[in-house]
Amino acid sequence: MYSGLVPCYVRQLLFINNKKNENKIVTEKDDKAQMSIDYVAGMSIFLMAVAFVFQFMYGIFTPFQPGSDEITLAADRASTILVERLLVADNAGAMSVIDQGKLYYFNNIKLNHSNQTAYNSNLSELGLFSPDATSIFDINVSVAYKNGTLMNQTGLTNPGGPPLPENTDISQIRRLVLIVNSSTGYNETAILSVRVW
Repeated sequence: MYSGLVPCYVRQLLFINNKKNENKIVTEKDDKAQMSIDYVAGMSIFLMAVAFVFQFMYGIFTPFQPGSDEITLAADRASTILVERLLVADNAGAMSVIDQGKLYYFNNIKLNHSNQTAYNSNLSELGLFSPDATSIFDINVSVAYKNGTLMNQTGLTNPGGPPLPENTDISQIRRLVLIVNSSTGYNETAILSVRVW
């Protein structure tokens, strides 16, 4: 039996137990009472989603410079050729082991951009220059200790290559290498940075 007037969100039902003649009041919650809480929860989730979209929206409209992917691929190719073919130490049993003498020769002689013919020949060897190519790249190579400070050792021009331009897209690839000198027993772990533009 239904007893009296009650608020819309709670109905109180009065049951009479026939065996014991005890009155029990049972409360039953109505789902309609959750509307304001559901509305607040739904709107807050919706607003957070909108804020998330607007926060990352600027990345969609940021103009990409043409050829930026091409420059990244060229820098990756140049660093791979350097570490795995041109500067690799003789009888190196592992990858990313480079010879100190070859590194000095490469940085000081081959990346000397004052001799344009030799510099272009080196760029051609790295796959960054060809006489009939539409895009010609420049390269800058630097060697740093693991903490990031540049190596300033006797005989090493650091960085090698032309100075970095200020207003152009530059791609940089860093490789962790082991520099060895078999005649002196010198070995040093370093970071080889290859920048292409």
